[in-house]
Amino acid sequence: MTAGALTVWAAAGVAAQAQEIQFILSVTDAQGVPVTDLARDEIVISENGIEEQTVRVQPYHVPVKLTLAVDNGPRSREALSHYRSGLAGLVEALPPEVEVTLITIAPQPMMVVRPTTDRQQILRGVNGFAPQENSPRFTDALVEFSQRLEKEFQASKRHDFLPVLVMVSTTASDAIGYQAPEISRALVFLQQRKARVYITMTSRGGGINDNRQAIIGLPTTELTRGRYEALAAPSRLATLLPEFGREIAALHRKHDNQVLVTVKRQEGLTGPLQHPRIEVTRPDLTGQVSFDGLP
Repeated sequence: MTAGALTVWAAAGVAAQAQEIQFILSVTDAQGVPVTDLARDEIVISENGIEEQTVRVQPYHVPVKLTLAVDNGPRSREALSHYRSGLAGLVEALPPEVEVTLITIAPQPMMVVRPTTDRQQILRGVNGFAPQENSPRFTDALVEFSQRLEKEFQASKRHDFLPVLVMVSTTASDAIGYQAPEISRALVFLQQRKARVYITMTSRGGGINDNRQAIIGLPTTELTRGRYEALAAPSRLATLLPEFGREIAALHRKHDNQVLVTVKRQEGLTGPLQHPRIEVTRPDLTGQVSFDGLP
């Protein structure tokens, strides 16, 4: 093999204490398509310039689980048709195996569609909820999403899926049931859990980013490496939400098609890896190395 045929990643983040180590490799080709058929001899890891033995290469799946949280408060009525077409387009852009939950947030966060891959059930939910005159609870929905994730993690101690939240919001007054420390804790956990949060904020008037939702939502999308979009007209939702769907579909395909690599270290080596390097010998590939399979 020649150096020109290698795609190489320095493995600074890879550490180990045992004689046998494992890491997760996410690899895509030049078109961005996940590569899942790598053979053992195509993955080379070395320490101090000396090659280790690659023992196993196994599939490693970290699927996206998507929650849609929709502001159905008093300012949603005129935007409802755009909500429905945009959300339908988002759902249709997803691979069929992606699990989706639908929540409305007025007068409180309420699960309209429980976690399911049944597209017909999800679309019935998208077309079935009604606007409410009560104030939406944007912040409460965000906090409770984080709390559910934390509860699930405490039960399983595993990061076996990639949580994604899409919030479709208006600038209607936000009713809040949580105190500042609870909100801060929720945002910190979302970052630690490597969740992704996407937010749309729609307003017919000015000051679209001066409301409480924006003040909380903007840093949340930054912390989670998500996306925040302020919209002057709800009609943009019809094209923006399917765009979100395509981004989330790509995220799912990438992380649900990784490989778990097991490597045997050189005899006598213990403790953290020493100057590790990971190489894939098949040309024109790019990728990432991690321990949890998350972005």
